[in-house]
Amino acid sequence: MTARHAMHGRRSGRGRKFLLSALFLLLLGSVASFGTWAAWTISDSNPNNTFSSNTVLLQDNQGGQAGSATSTGTAMFNVTNLEPGSSTTTACMGVDFSGTATVSTLTLGATLGGSGQSTLQSQLTVNTAELNTSGTVTVTGGSNTNNGSCANYPTGGTNTTIGTQGATLANWSSGGPYTISSPVTSTWYKFTVSGLPSGDSACSSYCNQTITVTLTWTLTTT
Repeated sequence: MTARHAMHGRRSGRGRKFLLSALFLLLLGSVASFGTWAAWTISDSNPNNTFSSNTVLLQDNQGGQAGSATSTGTAMFNVTNLEPGSSTTTACMGVDFSGTATVSTLTLGATLGGSGQSTLQSQLTVNTAELNTSGTVTVTGGSNTNNGSCANYPTGGTNTTIGTQGATLANWSSGGPYTISSPVTSTWYKFTVSGLPSGDSACSSYCNQTITVTLTWTLTTT
């Protein structure tokens, strides 16, 4: 065999090997492509999962609201021109709560303030602080429909006292907050506060004095 024929044989062998390699790679590509075509990709969704908090609303017929709605109420008392021997003043308010939350406790507390607090807090007394659950309380959210009136305070049922009756404003306030039993809703509250004692005749001490009382009902849920 001549050198030319030997070289041609080697080239032909390499060509066949290259052709076989190319066919093998093509076959692998076809298999791979076939495998890709045969794969399934599917998905399933579970949409609109929702988490919602519960509701609770504490409100009174003087316009106050707290919880799911909020508004500032109107004072029951607006007593002016107190003088020695002045008469007592009575005011009432209905309180109601509602919602999906489970209520565990309801308390009532009082905070004193004003420029004349130190002078008047021991002179004025809380003659009556009580609640009665036997009457119907109508509450219009955010509206003062009562204006401190006791016209709808129940004449029957049982009156439950709150704190010490006849205590000074200072002592009655410091004794709270008071837990309202049950707790109860749609409840009437009545408060009677004395005037100035007749002995408070020293104008230099008692004239031109103002004390404020903030009553706060606090509702706690479980």
